[in-house]
Amino acid sequence: MVNIPILIQEMGLTKLTNSVYVGTMKFTIDTVVAFLGEFPSEHPDVVLVTEQLAEMRKAYQTLDAAYALTLRSAVTDEIAALDAEGDQVFLAVKEMVAAAMRLTFDTEKLRHAQVYSEFLKKYKVNVQENMISEWSKIQQLCEEAAASQTLTQAEAALGMTAAMDRLTAIATEIRQKITQRSGELPEAEQMKKARAAMDPEYRAMITVINASAVFTRNTSFDSLIKTLNGNLNYVRIHAMSKTATGDTPEPAPQPEPTPTPTPELS
Repeated sequence: MVNIPILIQEMGLTKLTNSVYVGTMKFTIDTVVAFLGEFPSEHPDVVLVTEQLAEMRKAYQTLDAAYALTLRSAVTDEIAALDAEGDQVFLAVKEMVAAAMRLTFDTEKLRHAQVYSEFLKKYKVNVQENMISEWSKIQQLCEEAAASQTLTQAEAALGMTAAMDRLTAIATEIRQKITQRSGELPEAEQMKKARAAMDPEYRAMITVINASAVFTRNTSFDSLIKTLNGNLNYVRIHAMSKTATGDTPEPAPQPEPTPTPTPELS
């Protein structure tokens, strides 16, 4: 009776999130490296696998660097820092107005506070909302306030001039940095290109392993194939099903970008 070797299953790669995709590629490479360690150097049964591993590793280096960029961008970090500072300044402005509203004995400050309170309500700024929406409102708010003598007088009377100047500066800087980031090659596009280059190398590795298992009849391939299939089953059951619901899936194993001297975006 002829034993038909098991083969590596097919997997739809385009449906995988970046984290799951990178994890799957890394798991495949690490598993193949461990498998090859069981054979003498240049063993005829695994020579094609060894050659393809080298090609897959090259593609993975680019993929890993692109994935790291999607997780961290210098410009994105700067925007986040400005957003956090701006939120605190805006909340401080609201508190100054609210505090003046409580000073009922100072009718002049109370009048200015009432005017400014109604002005702030008009824009309905929420520091917890989408950052683009939030800072679009704040920028318009700052521009209107600067153009209104009544509002600038209220700011001076309430001691808010410095805070509003800083809020205006932050709004301008955030807009500039968002424009800068969108003008660069998007991190997502780099990742897309890296995945497109990785796909054929991964599929070539699967083809080589399956072919080697069939033609060499070396039973050592059974263990390798079972391990790779086990990971693919995990991804199919746990990761791909969650992707369809919009949840963030966890790969098996969870990938971590390899530390590299790749310069940050500026």
